[in-house]
Amino acid sequence: MSLERCFQEIMESRDPPRHALLAQLSGLTSEEMAAFQRWWPTLPPERRHLCLQRMSSLAEDDVELDFDTIFRLGLADADAQVREQAVVGLWESNDRTLVEPLMKLLKEDPAEPVRASAAISLGKFGALAEEGKILPRDGERIKEALLHVLENPRETIEVRRRALEGVAAFNTPRVQELIRQAYRGPEVEVRLSAIYAMGRTCDARWLPLLIKELKNPDPAFRYEAAGACAELGDEEVVPCLIPLLSDEDPEVQLAVIRTLGVCGGRLAKRALQRCLKSEDEAVRQAAEEALGQLDMEESPLDFKFPRP
Repeated sequence: MSLERCFQEIMESRDPPRHALLAQLSGLTSEEMAAFQRWWPTLPPERRHLCLQRMSSLAEDDVELDFDTIFRLGLADADAQVREQAVVGLWESNDRTLVEPLMKLLKEDPAEPVRASAAISLGKFGALAEEGKILPRDGERIKEALLHVLENPRETIEVRRRALEGVAAFNTPRVQELIRQAYRGPEVEVRLSAIYAMGRTCDARWLPLLIKELKNPDPAFRYEAAGACAELGDEEVVPCLIPLLSDEDPEVQLAVIRTLGVCGGRLAKRALQRCLKSEDEAVRQAAEEALGQLDMEESPLDFKFPRP
């Protein structure tokens, strides 16, 4: 099917765009992209948003598909929902040239969800900088941009909490103090972000607080604490996690299973093996995946393909 015919079908159909149709927009050449840029603004905003949503889903399922040039175009879209979805669609990209447009969105975009999404994505690039995978100067600019937003009292709580989550990868004394302040604060969502940020620091000094939060009456706190423990990957927390395999909240159960697969050790392995006998299919599947991860870490040279 020609590109023009593809455009026409997407434009004229009232149904959601077919995946097979959108897949033809993967890896457009410069000439094709020029045609796409002329056609794209003629679609209604809700249609553009839906196309980007489906492209994101397609790219998650098939790594061979590449819609990054389209997502980049979406960063400057007139519609806020399209811009937000474009940021989400670029999550898997580690291209450092995205740092500048993401920083621009964080600082200048009028829509809160777009700024929040930009903060989350910049946090990923900050982690890459800390790992030496992008230039140190990029990391420094990202850190200062996130800190500026985090400490701006005129910024919304949602954007500031996402900036906290993002900047946690740098784990400087200043960042640690901001995490403590957020954890002690009155807003529930900010406190949850502080717990998430504790894990992002990969710093074991937060472990006593995380163990405390594993017993929080609120399942949202138990869930975030379990996830943060996975980031730390400390086997010491395993005895505190095992009782939560019977948690009343299924999301907490699954988070604990994933964390046990990261922390490892004989105690974690035995607990996961017991989960294989659960009547809950989601629990059994999560436990099987966690055990598979443990097996690969124990025998990294003896790779086994997953069972169909």
